[in-house]
Amino acid sequence: MSTKISFSVPGIPPKKDGANSMWRKPSEIDRIKSLRLAAQCAMQGQSLAESSIHMELQIYADPADGDLDNFITGVCDSLMAAHPRTPINDADWNNLSPSIRPSQAIVYDDDRLVQKITVERVSPNQEGKHYIVTLEFD
Repeated sequence: MSTKISFSVPGIPPKKDGANSMWRKPSEIDRIKSLRLAAQCAMQGQSLAESSIHMELQIYADPADGDLDNFITGVCDSLMAAHPRTPINDADWNNLSPSIRPSQAIVYDDDRLVQKITVERVSPNQEGKHYIVTLEFD
């Protein structure tokens, strides 16, 4: 039996691009926080996924907002814990519950559990820029 969760996040997804960690980029920190908060709420206390995952992303944003591949990687990485050697500025995260902070996995311990990703970009609608993440666990 599979479990399916879906949640919407305002704005555009976090982007991972370049050699520097997105966990340290001021432009990405609030996006990562928003995603992690929405995912934790949607998980409703469920344990971390330990089986294969199918991820669907619907991104309501303009092409100028970023490349899809950078968004995919940003979302996948944001749902697990940051690498332990990633220097994190604790002041950026102190206003959040310890369960949301970068040292904690939200959905899975490792994004290698994601076996399939379906993604589409569509023009922003009346809700403005936002994205919907749907995760199905086997």
